[in-house]
Amino acid sequence: MNLVIDVGNTRIKYAFFRDNQLVEAKYCVDGLSESIGKYRRMGECVNLLLSGSGKISDDLREMLKESVDWSIETSNLMPLPLKIGYATPETLGFDRIAICTGAMVKFPARPLLVIDSGTCITFNYIDAEGTFLGGNISPGVDIRFQSLQYFTAKLPLVAPSFDYGKMGQTTEEAIRNGVMNGMLFEVKNYIHEFMETFKSGRVIVTGGNSVFLEKKLTNEVEFCSVLGFIGLNEILMFAKKI
Repeated sequence: MNLVIDVGNTRIKYAFFRDNQLVEAKYCVDGLSESIGKYRRMGECVNLLLSGSGKISDDLREMLKESVDWSIETSNLMPLPLKIGYATPETLGFDRIAICTGAMVKFPARPLLVIDSGTCITFNYIDAEGTFLGGNISPGVDIRFQSLQYFTAKLPLVAPSFDYGKMGQTTEEAIRNGVMNGMLFEVKNYIHEFMETFKSGRVIVTGGNSVFLEKKLTNEVEFCSVLGFIGLNEILMFAKKI
C-alpha cells in the first residue's frame, strides 16, 4: 500500500494507492493515523512519500516514522521519473513536479500543458520525451478579488461564482465578471497557443479553483482533481525501484 501526503500552507491532504490504483483520498489530516493502522491490520505494508510546500511539523514526522514500514521525503535532489529542464530547479515547487508527473502518467509520450488553478495559476509545459520545460505563474482568482479590494479605496471584496457574464450592471457584477472572465480568457489563450504549436498535445487542468473553468472550456481539455496525488504516487514507486 502506498501513502502519499501533501502538506500545504493551509491543509494536509493524503491518498492511499494500491500500485497505480487510487484507494482513497482525504483532504484533512483527521483520521490519518487510524487509516494507516487499518491497512497495517489488514496485513498491508505501508510505504510513504511525504511532500510539503508548507511546514511539516516534527510531531507529524515522528508519528509517521513510527506508523509506516518505509518512507521517503521529497527534495529537489531526489531522482524523479520527470526530467527537469528548468534553469533553477532548486526553486521549482514540488507541487508543480507532482502534477506534471501525474499528467505524464495519464498521457505518456505526448506534449503536455498542465494548468493548476489554485492560490496561483501555474502553466506548466512538458515535452513528449518527459522533460519539464518550464512555465508561468499568475495570480489565482482569490488573489485577484482581494487585490482589487486591498489596493482601492471603495471597491468591495467580491467572491468568485459559477455565474458570471459579459457586462456587469452593478459594481459587484463588474468586478466579478472582470475577474472571472479575465482568468478564463487568460487560460483559454494559453490553451489556444499551446494547441496551435503542438497539434498532438494534451491539456490537463487541476486545482481547487478549476471548478470555475470546467463548463467554460472545450471538451478536449481534461480535468483531474487528483492529479497531484497520481504524480506523487508515481514518484514514490520510482523511488522504491532505485
